[in-house]
Amino acid sequence: MLSTVIGELYALNLRSRFLEVARFGNPDKVPLSLWGIRPATLKRWWREGLPPGMDAATYFRFDIYGMKTFNIASWPSEGFPWEPSDRLVNLGPIPPFEYRLLREDERYRVWVDSLGITQLGFQDDWKDGWSGFATRTFIDFPVKNRYDFERMKSRYDPHHPDRYPPRWKETVKTLKEMDDGSFLIHLSLRGAFWWIRDMMGLEATLINFFKDKRLIEDILDLYLDFHIEALRRAVEEVQVDYVTLNEDMAYKRGPMISPRMFREYLSPVYRELINFLRNHDVKVVIVDSDGCVEPLIPELLSVGVDGISPCEVAAGMDVVELRKKYPKLVMMGGIDKRMLASSKPDIDREVYRKVPPLIKSRGYFPGVDHAVPPDVSFENFSYFLELLKKLCGWID
Repeated sequence: MLSTVIGELYALNLRSRFLEVARFGNPDKVPLSLWGIRPATLKRWWREGLPPGMDAATYFRFDIYGMKTFNIASWPSEGFPWEPSDRLVNLGPIPPFEYRLLREDERYRVWVDSLGITQLGFQDDWKDGWSGFATRTFIDFPVKNRYDFERMKSRYDPHHPDRYPPRWKETVKTLKEMDDGSFLIHLSLRGAFWWIRDMMGLEATLINFFKDKRLIEDILDLYLDFHIEALRRAVEEVQVDYVTLNEDMAYKRGPMISPRMFREYLSPVYRELINFLRNHDVKVVIVDSDGCVEPLIPELLSVGVDGISPCEVAAGMDVVELRKKYPKLVMMGGIDKRMLASSKPDIDREVYRKVPPLIKSRGYFPGVDHAVPPDVSFENFSYFLELLKKLCGWID
């Protein structure tokens, strides 16, 4: 059911609104790009008016004004212990690496996560649960050479029976029964560059682009074959609305790899994976990358990517200027989080400069340009959200 008629008002559901925006159409309201609020920020807000213990997404009704999603896949993130979901497709290593604390003192801890990455972090950021804004030093990665990679391959058998847990059928049944367009079915994946970095680390990855091209190509072949085969059943049984390829492939002043290197190594992988997704009726593909990814935008568009997130302002990702250069690029985020920590007039200037013209030009989901940091007050965020709701048609 695509829409509901209420009197003379033609009201779209979330899926229809999302697709209207992503296709540069004319939605009745624009969904907001809203991130989950991280623990360090929540601790401040609980002191300032958010009911203690309540999640900000619940309080602010992100499910109504944002993009309520159900992600159908699970995989481990750097730094964390990980237990595979009993309901979602397992895209992690099977078995996962043993999460181990190697040593600690009053200030630091050193541990191995479920991806096999050894890292050092501050106790304040990790000991009592992730703070949400943690700095780490990566010490060691599981793949250093061809031998290590051949051993790693056994953990990424796409046909392993545990890829689809016992309750997957229940997930499919539930999604079909509940699918009234009020939520989006989402598939969040590690991108190809992220995948290599999780195995080798950034430095070794970049060195091996030149030193051992064959090894890099074989890792990317595994990435592609694994994801296509592991996901084939999922995308045949569930209609996915959009896919996020998580990359984080840029620094403040530019990408970690050049456009030429992207074309040589990543473009063929992206193109084939996106063709597979399109053949299963996935409508929208977004690349999520912090930093200044602008030099790679032409390459991303050329392989079939629809848009980018979160458009980090401190890295020069100005969504107004990007729209002039890339008129058909879908964008999410783009509102400077630093302004939310300033005054309400500063918030007004930031929002009014960007949101009205970009809504008019279409293809834009307004939101903060990354996670909301703890220097943003509860009052300021509340003000910011009300302003977005007004400009995006949610309230008068």
